[in-house]
Amino acid sequence: MKKFLFSVLLCCSLQPLFAHAIWIETITSGKIGQAQEVKVFLGEYAGNERDSISNWFSNMKDFTLYLVKPDGQKEKLTCTNKGNYFSATFTPAVAGAHLLTIDHTVQEVYNGSKIHYYAVGLVKVNNALNGVDNVKEYTDFSLLTNFQKTNKLNQPATVQLSYKKAVPADGEVTIQSPEGWTKAIKATPAGDVTFSPAWKGRYMLEGTFTETASGQHEGKDFKKVWHCVTYCMDVEK
Repeated sequence: MKKFLFSVLLCCSLQPLFAHAIWIETITSGKIGQAQEVKVFLGEYAGNERDSISNWFSNMKDFTLYLVKPDGQKEKLTCTNKGNYFSATFTPAVAGAHLLTIDHTVQEVYNGSKIHYYAVGLVKVNNALNGVDNVKEYTDFSLLTNFQKTNKLNQPATVQLSYKKAVPADGEVTIQSPEGWTKAIKATPAGDVTFSPAWKGRYMLEGTFTETASGQHEGKDFKKVWHCVTYCMDVEK
C-alpha cells in the first residue's frame, strides 16, 4: 500500500513539472549597433506564471544561453538574475538572423524519464534573414516556421518539428495564446502543425515528444527521454 501511494504521489508531482517549460523572450527585430535584451523564463506561459528563480527546480538555473551570429559564430551570453527571469544583452554588429538557443538536461531523473529542455529565439537584424538556416544547424530540437512571413490574425501559420534534422515520432505542439487559450495538436507524419491565431500578440509554441531510450544519467537509470522545445511567435492584426 505504501509503495502504491508513493507511486501515485510521484506521478502527481510529474504533472506540474512537465507542464513547466523554459522559454526565451526578446524583440524579434533589431538594428546594427543597438543593444538587444533577451529574457529567459521558467513557468507556464498560458497561465502567466513566471516562476521566481529561487523556486526553479533541479539545476534549471544552470542553463546556458548561446547567440549564433549569421556567419555561424557561436557566443555564450552572460545571464543576470532579475528575480523571476534571467536577462542577457547583445549588440549585433552585422545584418542577418541572430539565433538564440538553450539546450539543457535536467539533473534528476523523474519516474524513469530524463528531461531535456530546449528554447529557441530569432532576431532579424536590419530586416535581413541571411543565416536563418542556423536554426537547423545549431539546435538539435527545434520548431521551424516561415521566418520570412509576418504572422497575421486569423491567417494559417504552420510550424514543423525537427529533431536532429529528422521528424520526431509522435510529436505534438501546444499552442499557448497571449489570452491564456491553449490547444495541443498532434503533428502530421511530416512533423507539421497548422493553426490560425485568433488573437494578436505573442504566442508561445511548445513542441514535445518522448524518445524511447535507456541508460544512466547522473547515476540514475532512465527508460525514456522527454524532449520539450519552445519558441515565441508574434502575431499582428
